[in-house]
Amino acid sequence: MSKKLKPTTNNQEKTMSREEQLERENELLRLEVAYLKKLKAFRENPDAFLEKHKLPSPSNLNKKDFD
Repeated sequence: MSKKLKPTTNNQEKTMSREEQLERENELLRLEVAYLKKLKAFRENPDAFLEKHKLPSPSNLNKKDFD
């Protein structure tokens, strides 16, 4: 009843070409930089960040009858 396991991330990285590995690393670094920029902006001015990403209040939502 043994099942073949899917290749792990390490095995997939080994089969990727050097160019593909570098592209993946570049993508991850871009994501990290974007995250850190947002974190820095939040720490510098949390009120502005929260106002920008404010969720609508429930009273402002259109209520639908479910009769």
